[in-house]
Amino acid sequence: MRIFLNRYTIFPNAKINLGLNVYKKDESGYHELDTIMLPIDLKDELDILIFERIGNLKIVCSDENIPIDEKNILYKTYKLFFKKIKKENLEINVNLKKNIPSEAGLGGGSSDAAFFLKVLNEYYDDYFNIEDLKKIAFEIGSDVPFFLENKASRIFGKGEKINILESILETNLILLKPNFGISTKLAYETFDELKEVKYSNLDEIEKGILTNDIYLIEKNVENCLEQAVQNNENIRILKSSLKAILPNKKFFMTGSGSVFFAFISENEKDFLETRIKTFLDNIKIFICKIKN
Repeated sequence: MRIFLNRYTIFPNAKINLGLNVYKKDESGYHELDTIMLPIDLKDELDILIFERIGNLKIVCSDENIPIDEKNILYKTYKLFFKKIKKENLEINVNLKKNIPSEAGLGGGSSDAAFFLKVLNEYYDDYFNIEDLKKIAFEIGSDVPFFLENKASRIFGKGEKINILESILETNLILLKPNFGISTKLAYETFDELKEVKYSNLDEIEKGILTNDIYLIEKNVENCLEQAVQNNENIRILKSSLKAILPNKKFFMTGSGSVFFAFISENEKDFLETRIKTFLDNIKIFICKIKN
C-alpha cells in the first residue's frame, strides 16, 4: 500500500474457489456453504483520496458498466462504516481501475469493498479490531470477510466462518472470461431446483493444498453452482468447446461463474493461450498465480 498523507493506492486481488458445496436454504432463507478460497494475483487498483471535511463519496470507474452510485458496493461500504463509528461522512474520492472482470465468480467487488474498508479503518487509527471488522464486512457481502484475511481458507456457514489454511500450493492458472456473465442470484435459484447434486471432497482438496498435490485437488473438485447453470446454453457451448480443443486439461468454474480456470505449468502458458485464441472467440484470457 502506498500512502501520501490522506491518499491511499491499494490493489485488491481476486480469488478462486476450489470446490463449492452449497446446501439447501435454512430458515432464514440463506444457503449454507462449504468451500475453499484461494487469493490470486489478478488485481484491481483503487486510488482513494480522503478529505478532512464533511461530504460524500464520489466514485470514478474505468468500467462504464459498473454503477458509480449507491448501487456500487464501495458506496455500501462507505455508508455502513460511518454508521458504525457514529461519525459524519467524510468527503472521499475513489478512482477504481477494474482489471478483475465482474459477474465472473472472482470476488472482484467483494475484494474492492474489503480493501476499502481496511483503509477507512486505518484512517481512524484501527478503530475496529479484525474480528469486529469481519462482522461489518459480512453485512456488506458474504465474500468480503475472506478478503480481510486474504489467505487460503476454508469457508463455512454463509461466509462468516473462516478457517485459514497453511497452503504451499504453487502453480500458474489460466482464467477464461467469456463475453457473458452469470447472475449469482439466478445461479442459487437454479440450484434450489436441482434433483441431484455432486459435492466436492473438500477434506481431500485441503490435503492437496497442504502438500502441493494438484492431481489430488483436481479429482475432488465439484461446484454446485456450475451444476446449477450447466444447462445454460452459453456455458454448455463453452465447456464443450474447451473439451474439444483441450481434451487433457481440466477446467473448473469459480464461484457462480462465468470464469473457468485450469492449473497450468510454466511451459504450457504460451501454447494454451495461442490455442484458445485460435479456436474461441470473445474470450478474455488471464494468466496468474496463486497468492500465498
